Amino acid sequence: MLGIYVHVPFCVKKCGYCDFLSFPGMENCFRGYVKALCGEIESRGKLHGTEEGGKARVDTVFIGGGTPTVLPAEYLAEILGTVEKTFDVIPGAEITVEANPESATFEKLSKLREAGFNRLSIGFQSLSDRRLSAIGRIHDSKKALEAFAAARKAGFDNVNVDLIFGFPGEPEGEFAATLEGVLTLKPEHVSCYSLIVEEGTPLAENVRSGMLPEPDDVRDRADYRLAVRRLKEAGYVHYEISNFALPGRESRHNLRYWHQREYLGFGPGASSFYGGRRFANSSDVERYVSGIFETDPDSDETMTQAALRDEFMMLGFRLTEGPDFDLFAEKFGRRPEDYFAGRLEKLEKRGLIEKRACGGRPYALTEKGLDFANEVFEEFV
Repeated sequence: MLGIYVHVPFCVKKCGYCDFLSFPGMENCFRGYVKALCGEIESRGKLHGTEEGGKARVDTVFIGGGTPTVLPAEYLAEILGTVEKTFDVIPGAEITVEANPESATFEKLSKLREAGFNRLSIGFQSLSDRRLSAIGRIHDSKKALEAFAAARKAGFDNVNVDLIFGFPGEPEGEFAATLEGVLTLKPEHVSCYSLIVEEGTPLAENVRSGMLPEPDDVRDRADYRLAVRRLKEAGYVHYEISNFALPGRESRHNLRYWHQREYLGFGPGASSFYGGRRFANSSDVERYVSGIFETDPDSDETMTQAALRDEFMMLGFRLTEGPDFDLFAEKFGRRPEDYFAGRLEKLEKRGLIEKRACGGRPYALTEKGLDFANEVFEEFV
């Protein structure tokens, strides 16, 4: 099975904290971009069929951005249709599209649901109008709530809501109010991300100039623990460091990444993992629209078995259950203890991971490990 990721690098306005590959105000490129994107899917898809000449089977499709829903619904349906024509998208596949509230109208979402999209991820980020304005979002809390209601009315019964905490200068209680507001909606999935001040963004410049204070690590960790506690109390499974789902509603596409399963990425900057090779497309949108599909040479790596083993453990520790040691043995022929006994013992002594009586997943992050997960990951880089 393969996963498919499709990148739509357009948005209405770039947010102050965003360092993703996205470009506002390029509506004149939309038609040409979709044509080029479908061309890449068709041409590259033929290279990944079965040895018998059949189509590669796909069980997850994810269209992300940018803001995919800035495109007309007909264009998104065309992209999905090209994926379905090129690959064998199995019945019951998870098919996700990201949306921001300002472009998630009932009319558009109805067309997307009819086209076959069955999961929606909406970028709320906050339900504080003051906070949304401060970070450059172009929607307010009312629009976010309207977008969620439109998703339900359009027939989406699998909806994720993205939230961000740890904003510079965020007063105590502001994130808690957002969280409680989201819980009243009962989405199937909630993603809670700590704000990262990325170099080169307007947010980083505002912090550097003193216009905004440095993010408060104490407040950040307090809000994270609040999210973990309240979402668990509300019946959500905390299955990955930043992700929570009602039972059975975990993101199957993202689990593919964390289980080191194969996927293909289409569009500028999109990453792929296939045949032990990690690679990404060039980020040059203009050349892409002209029909030139190039791999970024700096991103192209055929991974050694040792690198794949290390990466498997690093990705696995993102999951609250910990790495799947049985799957590791299936992939690499020996169990992780044969390669990593010393590193596992070191991390356990530091209180970052703990042993659990859990068969194929004997190690997982501790509460301290959730706060210092990067130090765990560094042991496997």
